[in-house]
Amino acid sequence: MIRTLVVTAALAFAGAAAAQDPHAGHAMPAQAAAPQSGITTVPANGAMTQGSPERFSVTFPHAMVLKTVALSAEGQAPVDVTVPAAPAAATVGVALPRLAPGNYTAAWTAEGPDGHKMSGSVSFMVH
Repeated sequence: MIRTLVVTAALAFAGAAAAQDPHAGHAMPAQAAAPQSGITTVPANGAMTQGSPERFSVTFPHAMVLKTVALSAEGQAPVDVTVPAAPAAATVGVALPRLAPGNYTAAWTAEGPDGHKMSGSVSFMVH
């Protein structure tokens, strides 16, 4: 019974903490979003593409607006990719320039209609 009470109290506390922050769980480390976060990218983190990918896209569990994408090749300064204005959507993306074979990191930021911000990055290899 005590174990049941402890588990119930822990679940109630976690639920109350999440209820206080409507955007709990949106903070993302500099590394790519984990699949359990509900965020996926194409190319995915760790992907090895055959040729240059034409687009970079991010799929969220709710509508977002893609704000920035910075692409960097291993050992080079990041290059900002032009992100055209678009309405909020669950999947957002941008055309990529032609990429030579090598290792790349795409760092992105997005904003929800309510103003909350999200960011992340993925690393991938172009063959």
